[in-house]
Amino acid sequence: MAGSTIPEGLGRAEPQDVLERLIQSERLLTAKELAELLAVSPKTLYSYVSRNMIPHYKIEANVRFRGKDVAEWLRRRAA
Repeated sequence: MAGSTIPEGLGRAEPQDVLERLIQSERLLTAKELAELLAVSPKTLYSYVSRNMIPHYKIEANVRFRGKDVAEWLRRRAA
């Protein structure tokens, strides 16, 4: 898929597969990658980060997301 930033191995997911694909992700995701998977804008994710609403890691000036943490966060919020 030309121009896609979804990490290799994750692919475009059907809505019911997003959580499973996040759980299987073995590397930290960028805001842009996670935004594509969740169908939201990176700006929305950065807003969540600034309000400490979503699990994240700050590595110097960069923000990264661990798929398993985000999947658990989504499950808790959906309940």
